[in-house]
Amino acid sequence: MPELPDLAVMASHLDKKLAHHKLNAIKLHVDKKSNATQSELTTAFAGHQLKSVYREGKELRFEFAGGNMLGIHLMLHGEIRLKKKDEEIKFPILELAFTNDTLFLTDWQKQATPTLNPAQSKVPDALDIDAEWLKGILAKKKTDVKTVLLDQKIVRGIGNSYSDEILYDAGISPLSAANAIPARQVEALAKSIHKVLTEEIKNLTNASDDLIIGENRDFLKIHLPKTKTTKKGEDILIHQKGSRKTYYVESQRLYK
Repeated sequence: MPELPDLAVMASHLDKKLAHHKLNAIKLHVDKKSNATQSELTTAFAGHQLKSVYREGKELRFEFAGGNMLGIHLMLHGEIRLKKKDEEIKFPILELAFTNDTLFLTDWQKQATPTLNPAQSKVPDALDIDAEWLKGILAKKKTDVKTVLLDQKIVRGIGNSYSDEILYDAGISPLSAANAIPARQVEALAKSIHKVLTEEIKNLTNASDDLIIGENRDFLKIHLPKTKTTKKGEDILIHQKGSRKTYYVESQRLYK
């Protein structure tokens, strides 16, 4: 599932490609997860110019000149595709026909979600939080710190891969009880959240000038399913909780 850095780069590239272009038509291929009908989407967006594309938490937002917003959540297997000439698009959910490009939202599981005028969330974005806010949140939570970072009702944007990267950078075991982490280490964690996410946005931006499909994990340091050791030579440990795997090293401090 694309996380904050992936979506930030996708949004930037889509904005450069599509902003200020007119949307000629919109087609809802699968209405399973949409909160609007084909007719409502056509009325809201067709004939209007796209003002901007940006990231909001784990969603992409398409802002149109008509005053309406299209939100897209890719869920686990959703993709954004710009159709190439004569390309057959499989598993379409939504189709946006601009003057010069046609964008598809696809998902073989049919879980990717288009939303007409999504509600404004009161949950802070991961790049907007500070150490004092994080101290207050963690102090109330007895569960492991990784579970807290992953909870989109607490903080938006961080997923399985980057929670491992953040905790590795901060030197904190993902199995640590959230409320047992000392204040000084929470401050380090807050810094690592900003550092890891912003550095990854830069890495992904420099690696590709048109990334809009999938995820690029070339720069990860610890969440490495196919690797047994880090670049520093540390043995990578794996903890499995349900279907979710957590990657960490022994040197990350465990707080209980």
